[in-house]
Amino acid sequence: MRHRPAVEIKNLTYSYPDGTPALDRVNLIIEEGESVGIVGPNGAGKSTLLLHLNGILQGQGEVKIFGLPVEKKNLQEIRRRVGLVFQDPDDQLFSPTVYDDVAFGPINMGLSKDEVIKEVRRALSAVGMEGTEKRSAHHLSFGQQKRVSIATVLSMNPDLLALDEPSSNLDPRSRRELAELLQGLKITKVLVTHDLPFVFEVCERIIILYGGQVVWDGEAFATLSDEELLKRYEMELPFGYYPTRRKAEDQRDRLDT
Repeated sequence: MRHRPAVEIKNLTYSYPDGTPALDRVNLIIEEGESVGIVGPNGAGKSTLLLHLNGILQGQGEVKIFGLPVEKKNLQEIRRRVGLVFQDPDDQLFSPTVYDDVAFGPINMGLSKDEVIKEVRRALSAVGMEGTEKRSAHHLSFGQQKRVSIATVLSMNPDLLALDEPSSNLDPRSRRELAELLQGLKITKVLVTHDLPFVFEVCERIIILYGGQVVWDGEAFATLSDEELLKRYEMELPFGYYPTRRKAEDQRDRLDT
């Protein structure tokens, strides 16, 4: 059931400091509760677009998050509502212990000690990492680090989870476990990824970004079953992998539950 736009982007244009264009008049709406994958070849502007969702980057045009314009006066609230998970856990995890990493956001939100403890426990439970509070994140496996990275933003009760290449460098088991974790999180999700099978497992809708522009926006099965479409925009599925309508229907059932 759809409610209201979580993300509204109008005519967003952005160039890197050296003048290289990255985004060119991007228009996009993502509704509350959707799981959306943004795909495309290297250099398409995917990660750049993601960084506009919480104001790390700000280009020309308009970006709104749950109706709030992404501008200086709203950044604190927007960064609470948008949980951004970086591709590399080293960019997210910097404290001596897992507890400190996950508590960082709630502490900076001004929560009491008891409230911080409650939020840390809730977030770690949501990602299946209970009992790791006293461990150093850098002594965990890479897959566990990814989970803790997600917990660091879940502890702030975001309304939107934005993930940059969430499945990169994961072994098959960790990748499957992460997909299942994301399937179970009933909040708006935006994934940037090269991993087409992964995005099919997690997302109901796929947007193709190419040359800094939105060139396709459609249902996941229809997108990934169109070989000519993928070829046109320099993407391909792994050898032997074919999306099926049955899997698409199973995914919709999970998302609607």
